[in-house]
Amino acid sequence: MLGMVGGTAVAAALAGCSTLLGEDDQSSGGEADVPDEPIQAGLQTYTEGAASVLGLQAQYGAEIAIQRINDAGGIAGREMELDVAHEADAAVENYTQFVDEGKEVTFGPISSGGHAALAPEVESQGVVNVGTDGTVTTLYEDTVPDPTYSFRFQNYDVMEVVTAAREAVARIGADNIDSIAGINPNYAFGQDEWKFFKLAIQQLVGDVDVVYEGFPELLADDMSTHITEVNDNEPDVTFTSVWGGDVTTLMNQAAANDMFDNTQLVGSILYSAVDELDQDVVEQAQAFSGSRNWYWDFPNGSRWSPNADLFEQAQSEYDVVPTAHFMSGYGAVTAWATATAKTVDILGEWPSQEQIARSLEDHGFHTPAGYHVMGSDHQGKSNAYSGSLEWDDDLGRAVLEDVNVFTPQEVAPPIGTDAEEWINSW
Repeated sequence: MLGMVGGTAVAAALAGCSTLLGEDDQSSGGEADVPDEPIQAGLQTYTEGAASVLGLQAQYGAEIAIQRINDAGGIAGREMELDVAHEADAAVENYTQFVDEGKEVTFGPISSGGHAALAPEVESQGVVNVGTDGTVTTLYEDTVPDPTYSFRFQNYDVMEVVTAAREAVARIGADNIDSIAGINPNYAFGQDEWKFFKLAIQQLVGDVDVVYEGFPELLADDMSTHITEVNDNEPDVTFTSVWGGDVTTLMNQAAANDMFDNTQLVGSILYSAVDELDQDVVEQAQAFSGSRNWYWDFPNGSRWSPNADLFEQAQSEYDVVPTAHFMSGYGAVTAWATATAKTVDILGEWPSQEQIARSLEDHGFHTPAGYHVMGSDHQGKSNAYSGSLEWDDDLGRAVLEDVNVFTPQEVAPPIGTDAEEWINSW
């Protein structure tokens, strides 16, 4: 059975293979009893405004995944159709509307606050949602500690923050980190990331002085107060989890006020703004950035063709350098699609929402980013990436050089272990 369900055309297409199974091969569904109509899916993400730097990437990734599913013949012969809603601050309302419209699966949101509000509603409504981002650590520790229908594909906060802390120590040296500062968004995500960065760096290097903690409002247009504090205190490391449009605001204003001369900037997702960053700012910053669960050029395309193929498709169809948020859309769709295809093969009929949900638990699957696991805790876990943010003249964009890769076992607590307790146990 495992051999049969592991080799479907859908799985091959979504993993980025250049060839699909032929007509004579066993493919998803076989003679299964399935509905005739297409699968209706909904995605909520930021489609406009500064946050769309992330949101559109997630949309593009989801659209390409669905395109590949349909090109491979669909799931048990059923193609997918995707409706996209602007997330704004209406995560619950968007999901409820999708359910009322008869959507069989939903994806998103981007925001941690939106995801925290949404997860209990998903459990109440009983239609599977696979989150693209919304990575606050407490989602499955406190908000919905025993979920059935709510899942999240993207690596969560503690994973990328532990990656950032380990990067800082590896690149700067524990003996050279005596003081730290933080500039993080003033809502659940930024507060969560700063909390875990402080915990992790203190466990890795010993006592450090926290000389400044700044929390600019999301989408703030003025970061000068925080930059002045960093310049005055000159911390060895300044950690930031600003994302999207806030990255360009912070880095542009930091460069204009010589902040990079006074601290080493370490960001968990600075690379989310790759398509917006200017060359002179990137070169001044010499920052280190995480890239969540995917970096498009690691392994290099010459050694790993699925990366190269997806990069080329993203460039040709959307004219963007795909980021980890592109993969969050691609991976959320892929998680659901491959689990559903597997379940159809096992049951011989179209599965219920609960059956799909149970199949998603401990489900492993491939994308061009490599191998992923959706844990029994409903949290997706993938390799985490981080590197030196540098400018590439040929690409005309920032790239990550000297990339380090951390396995989930290195940056995530064991299932059932509280993240804070895990870090404190180091």
